Amino acid sequence: MKKLTAAVVAAALVLGAGAAYASQCPKLIKQGREAAAKMDANDAKVKGARAKLDQAEALHKQGKHADSVKTANEGLEALGVTRQ
Repeated sequence: MKKLTAAVVAAALVLGAGAAYASQCPKLIKQGREAAAKMDANDAKVKGARAKLDQAEALHKQGKHADSVKTANEGLEALGVTRQ
């Protein structure tokens, strides 16, 4: 019984973490796109950051939220933006 309870708690934690990441992805991507829109679109770092944000959006749509958050943060970092 204790093993079953531990397994249920562990599964709930994993699913809860996934849901937290799922809601974070769009916020980070939006933040990056808004910052990039205020910068020179021809700048190589802006182009690279936009590519990261596009990749993050694709990962989000695939349900790979942890990877999406990581990639979106890389895009934000390339733009010199701190997460909100």
